[in-house]
Amino acid sequence: MKEQEVITIITKIFQDTFPELKGSDLDMEKHHEDFERWDSFTHMDLISKVEEAFEIVLEIDEVIALHTPNAFVHLVLSKKGS
Repeated sequence: MKEQEVITIITKIFQDTFPELKGSDLDMEKHHEDFERWDSFTHMDLISKVEEAFEIVLEIDEVIALHTPNAFVHLVLSKKGS
């Protein structure tokens, strides 16, 4: 899987999860604290959407380390062997 494909899918997941992002560019380095509605429930929602979209299973230490959209991209790429 190519990086741009992963970025596109992660962006769509974030736009679906945070409706205020629809139609705007997603800052891939934006930290979770800078998202108004990114709480523990939203974090788990993102995790399950990413796991489903990419058919992967994330370990708890990986889940805890995800603080930016870009971190999701890099983790997916490493899991998919890209």
